[in-house]
Amino acid sequence: MIEQKSNEESQRLAEEIGFACMRWQEAVEAFDETFGKLYGLNSAERQCLSVIMRAPQPANAVAKAIGLAPPSVTALIDRLTARDLVHRVADPKDRRKILVAPSEKAVKLGREIYGPIHEAGMRMLGQFSEAEKQVVLRFLTQAIEMQEHELERLQERGAS
Repeated sequence: MIEQKSNEESQRLAEEIGFACMRWQEAVEAFDETFGKLYGLNSAERQCLSVIMRAPQPANAVAKAIGLAPPSVTALIDRLTARDLVHRVADPKDRRKILVAPSEKAVKLGREIYGPIHEAGMRMLGQFSEAEKQVVLRFLTQAIEMQEHELERLQERGAS
């Protein structure tokens, strides 16, 4: 009887985690969409900025990361360049290659809008032990891998 209760409790907890992840995803989407509306950025433009904020990228890497064809990404980069949100720079490792990098304006905007979330997140994580942070990191890493795998599966279904 105790084992059955334990399995039921484990199942209930797993479902609560799943629902919490869904609510978190919805909250992130709502925040990002509101940011986009306030600053006139569509989803692909926001995704492009997100990708290059980590590190300057070649246009083809941006295209792959956000799921657009290279000509569409070129037009997107041109629009963001015209708004002074990105610029093209020579790759320091190979001067023949061009990378897309965020402008100072984009970095400042990112700090202004997403900085408070980062700070609140750091305060929140401060409540957890190092061991708990390792579990959270393992969960998130595996969740991202799972989601990416499922995205590939869904994309293959659409290509059929």
